[in-house]
Amino acid sequence: MSFIQSISHRVLAFTFFIGIGAAAHAVVNQPLTQYTDFNSFAAATGPLQTESFNSYFADQAANNLNFGAFVGHNSLQVDAPDLKLSIDGTTNLYSDISYGGWFTLRFNAPIMAYGAWFSGLSSRIGLTVAADSLSGYGSYSTLGRYQATASPDNAPQFIGFTSTEAFNGITFESNGCCSARFALDNVMYTHALAPVPEPETYAMLLAGLGVMGAVVRRRKQTN
Repeated sequence: MSFIQSISHRVLAFTFFIGIGAAAHAVVNQPLTQYTDFNSFAAATGPLQTESFNSYFADQAANNLNFGAFVGHNSLQVDAPDLKLSIDGTTNLYSDISYGGWFTLRFNAPIMAYGAWFSGLSSRIGLTVAADSLSGYGSYSTLGRYQATASPDNAPQFIGFTSTEAFNGITFESNGCCSARFALDNVMYTHALAPVPEPETYAMLLAGLGVMGAVVRRRKQTN
């Protein structure tokens, strides 16, 4: 291997490992982010845990429904096997919220991302993402709010959130005339977001590729 080839390979290796190292540790500092596209949400979060509710084979209704990782409080029920509203044809959560009514999904441990598929949402439903007692007992912080919209032809739609601050509660409220009926399924969450490369990482990668390109051109001129 020539000296020029050796330098070229070393520059490429150095650039690659610097980029990978920075990508594994740097997370972009940004506020609460909303997603209506599942693929974009999955790319921003990395591995997710999912509750599909498919282990439930009969209707269940109670003020507190415990699903292990989280508890559903207030106007909520497990809908199976005859579905009032279908998302993928399997068991889901169903709610018929009257005007001013609400229900909350409260996670037992802080999370950094939440997403789910919905059917039947309308502009009468508002979502609030909050940190409840995470900074001490009785503390409460609202990270953001989202106003739902109806999907064309009432097709299933995805709504998700990521945050740089931990949260543990998602509240659904009816804020318009009359009751609001909708279903949600495949609740996804994670306790830590996947690292995202900072802009400096891309700059180092481009600089390294530029150096390698210059070395290759010089080699061609020499030959």
